[in-house]
Parts: sequence; structure tokens; C-alpha cells
Amino acid sequence: MLISLSTKHKWQLHQLDVKFAFLNGELKEEIYLVQPLGFVKKGQENLVCKLNKALYGLKQAPRSWYEKIDSFFIQHGLHRILNDPNLYTKLNKQRKIILISLYVDDMIIIGNANNIIKEIK
Repeated sequence: MLISLSTKHKWQLHQLDVKFAFLNGELKEEIYLVQPLGFVKKGQENLVCKLNKALYGLKQAPRSWYEKIDSFFIQHGLHRILNDPNLYTKLNKQRKIILISLYVDDMIIIGNANNIIKEIK
């Protein structure tokens, strides 16, 4: 749908892949893990590591990433579509619009407000 809208209105289309997206999420609970192989300290093998940030493979990682990017979009004046929580819009008084579709750590951004798109990117 976004590609066809972009083509019809001759809007720019931007595709983004957020590198290390899950590492940007903030954890709400305390999570501990055993020391990774190769990093175990001699004489302290019984110690564990406390995570400060989410890691790939952690059950909480996708949710913490989504909460982080969602709050970023809302702070920048975007609104989540009620029927699709992964589609965001922004329309200003000058009739400039942007649409962002979020899929895990990938995004498609389209619209006629190139300055806003640049700011979001």
C-alpha cells in the first residue's frame, strides 16, 4: 500500500534497517545470565552477569525495542493508527504528510515532507 501511494503521489520512499535495534531497548526487570564462554573469570565461575540493556534472543527484547521506537515517534508528533499499531502518520498544517510502516527493525517511510523525513531518519 505504501509503495503504491508513494508512486501515485510521486513521494520519496525510504527503507531503513535499524542496526542493533534490540540492543536499544530498556529492560524493566532485572535479568541475570551466566558468564559467557571465554569471559569466565578464574576463581569467580559462580558469578553471573546483570543485563543493563536488552539482547538479541531475549524474550523481552522485541517488546522493549517497540516501546522505545514508539515513544520516539510519539515525541516527534507521529500518531499510531488504531487498526495497525505498526503504522504511524504525521500531518501538519501545511498539508505535509509522512507515513511510517514499522516491521520489527525495518521501516518504510513515505511522504511529501522531506524535511520531517530527514529529521526522523
